[in-house]
Amino acid sequence: MKKLLTILLLIMLIISTFQITKMYALYKEQLEGEYTTLTGAWEIKVNETDLTSSGQVEQFTIADNQLGYVNSEYIQADKIAPGGQAYFDIIIDPLNTDVSIIYKVELLQNETLPANFEMIDAENYFKKDGETDQITNETELKETISYTSVIPVTQINEGYKNYIRIYFKWLNEENNNETDTNLAITENAKLSVPLKITLQQYTGEVIGNGT
Repeated sequence: MKKLLTILLLIMLIISTFQITKMYALYKEQLEGEYTTLTGAWEIKVNETDLTSSGQVEQFTIADNQLGYVNSEYIQADKIAPGGQAYFDIIIDPLNTDVSIIYKVELLQNETLPANFEMIDAENYFKKDGETDQITNETELKETISYTSVIPVTQINEGYKNYIRIYFKWLNEENNNETDTNLAITENAKLSVPLKITLQQYTGEVIGNGT
């Protein structure tokens, strides 16, 4: 009798273990399926560079011929000097993306862009091919070397691209006189702006911009 009970208990234990394993496998599959649905498609171009395969971080260099210069009565046209301003454009095209996007554009200050170059303003709007109207995306620039904003999934679903124009200034500071002079006296010197752009799924968190 005891032998029979032992066998029955072993059978029940095996069946219970099998059921628990099966339930865990189904639960795990469901979780993975929900995560995949949450993440969704992620195909994005920034200034025609495809970030789909490279990930969520990309480094760019805005060349001299891609810069625009703000006119000043003290500086020659299409040139920049201490106290002068310039700008560059970024186009973010979420080709096939199922989620809202938060992005951050950062100046990478180095020998080609010294520390006394800072962001001073940003224009941000949405527009799609075939339309003349544009939708302003109000985002205040509060950092001096980075800019953060959001592309809502509603705009992505309607086929809009995000256009950003960032203005920066060559600050005239006495502690940078040597750097400024070396950059200014270099014959045929060309200004280039190295950038890092980070894109992530936006889930409603408060964005920084210095706040």
